[in-house]
Amino acid sequence: MNRPTKRTLSLFVLVALLLALAACTSAGSGESTGSIPFIGLTPSAGDQAETVAATAAPATSVAPTPPSETDANGLPVGFTAGGQPYRGRLDAPVKMEAFSDFQCPYCGMFSEETLPSLLANQVAAGDAVFIFYDFPLSSIHPYAQPAANAARCAGEAGAAAYWGMHDRLFADIDAWANEGAADVFRAYAAELGLDAADFGACLDEDRYAEAIAADQELGLNRGVNSTPSFFLNEQLIAGAYPLETFNGAITALLNGETIDAAPAGDTAAAAATPSGPAMAPTPATIFMDNIAAARGEDTAGVTIVEYTDYQCPYCQRHAAETLPRMITEMIDTGRVRYVIKDFPLDSIHPQARAGAVAARCAGEQDAYWEMHDSLFTRQADWSGQTTGLNDIFTGLATDLGLDGDAFAACLTSGRFDDLIQANQDEGFALGVNGTPAFFINGFPISGAQQFDLFAYAVGLAEEGTLADAYVQQEQPTPTPSGPVDVDTSGAISIGAADAPVVLVEFTDFQCPYCSRHFAETYPQIVANYVDAGLVRYVFMDFPLTSIHPQAQLAAEAARCANDQDAYIEMHDILFSRQDSWSGRGDAADIFTEFAGELGLDEAIFSDCLLSGRHTEVVQADVTQGESLGVNGTPAFFLNGHFISGAQPYSVFQGAIDSLLAEQG
Repeated sequence: MNRPTKRTLSLFVLVALLLALAACTSAGSGESTGSIPFIGLTPSAGDQAETVAATAAPATSVAPTPPSETDANGLPVGFTAGGQPYRGRLDAPVKMEAFSDFQCPYCGMFSEETLPSLLANQVAAGDAVFIFYDFPLSSIHPYAQPAANAARCAGEAGAAAYWGMHDRLFADIDAWANEGAADVFRAYAAELGLDAADFGACLDEDRYAEAIAADQELGLNRGVNSTPSFFLNEQLIAGAYPLETFNGAITALLNGETIDAAPAGDTAAAAATPSGPAMAPTPATIFMDNIAAARGEDTAGVTIVEYTDYQCPYCQRHAAETLPRMITEMIDTGRVRYVIKDFPLDSIHPQARAGAVAARCAGEQDAYWEMHDSLFTRQADWSGQTTGLNDIFTGLATDLGLDGDAFAACLTSGRFDDLIQANQDEGFALGVNGTPAFFINGFPISGAQQFDLFAYAVGLAEEGTLADAYVQQEQPTPTPSGPVDVDTSGAISIGAADAPVVLVEFTDFQCPYCSRHFAETYPQIVANYVDAGLVRYVFMDFPLTSIHPQAQLAAEAARCANDQDAYIEMHDILFSRQDSWSGRGDAADIFTEFAGELGLDEAIFSDCLLSGRHTEVVQADVTQGESLGVNGTPAFFLNGHFISGAQPYSVFQGAIDSLLAEQG
């Protein structure tokens, strides 16, 4: 590993642009298949490991006692012999110990963005167990120790209750990191169904102060001096690194290898800090001819584009807490031009698109920003309403002094539908899969970040050095932003060969998001478009073997079934019964049983599977997918246009109908 420069060491991997909701990714980053660099901004003192001990003391032994509970995700949970909470199986080959601080934003980032994928993949598969230790940095995070005590108080009701409190605390640190923390902790306990009197007494006594201090002392003895810090089979990783770092480390340990250590003479921190990219990343090109609204001078040296969803609580938080200060200190001073684009997350926020229409209709009466603020301020009044939504919006418009009749007519006119869809399509092409998402002079920042992060990034943009703050482990192939040629010769497909629309899916049979697409969206596409002769649906393999070890074999099983004219039947049974073989060492035997159930010749099928007859053709699909910018599943190309993730049927419906309309 190249030694980082002083400037690189001052930066910290903060967050990828992509939302971890609708796709399995080779980098493990959740929903999006876009490959966007990580932006690094300096955390507060104590949160980033600048220097750590190069070696760690041995961990305390953990007795492998079987758990008696499962958490909300169905994972086994319990407490070690030393009292530490864990998720997974204690006899897993990889032991991942986390020393964490509930008030540390980077610990929160790990818990919200990285841990879910580890739990869903390596922990669920029995490859790793996750063990949690408290390491509150009380000098800079005064409410971290009380939060740790609250989690342990919840744990008196069982390990599942502990992890419920753990997840709730990290989900919204700002809600409790203040003088009202104890009241918030009690409210969380009520949500979890805990006994109010017992929990309150535990809080008041600070019952677990000594146990928390013992965790901290243990961490110090093992070389921990910042959070989050992790030991994977005794090997230290200090910092909230991207998921691919942990995926790679766990894979290495499972293969009997060691995690890369620091070169002689270097600190462990230097070894843990990713080196800078081989070349400066290229900023995204964003079209400014279709925007919802803008404020600030056109001549400003920095442009910030926000992709927003009016029903999104994190967008609401940004609008309430961060944007007002940005307006005062950046926009009104002429430094920044701020642009809004629409990105309604229809599958989880069904009223968001209507909210975007309402804001644009208000804009016709020069009141976009007033409606923007009103929609977010009164989000609870209209979010989730299935009837009378336009009446609520018209009431908001009237409160703002707008012409209610003209506004109401605009709401039902449909004049902004195509513009909002175009914003969403552009966002998808740029790798946006979550909100709020920002581009500063074309460089991405994800999520409702604090003002200081934007101030730092804007300062770098004004200096012309923003690209230097982007740290990545390697240069990925960019997600395609326009139509590409996908070679489907010899590929398995359904539908008319001369269908006007060709839909290519790159899939992974072990990916839960591919399974969701199969169950929820694929049947509607087949019924409404494939069976009507309008779409040819092409199947391409893209097994993510680093997190889905049986995916390659499953892809080959489907192709072996195809040798007996039963690809679709095997495709369907692999997805519909994914839980029965995913993570199993005897997957080949299970696949052969599936072949028997389908009436195939089991001997011929088994010979095909064990021979690796289709290994190379599956890998050829992967190679082509990577060359097209695919790095996660499911990924789709409609007549060469890229769509990322397990999007709702409405997304495909709109895209297909648009392509059909273009062809007359």
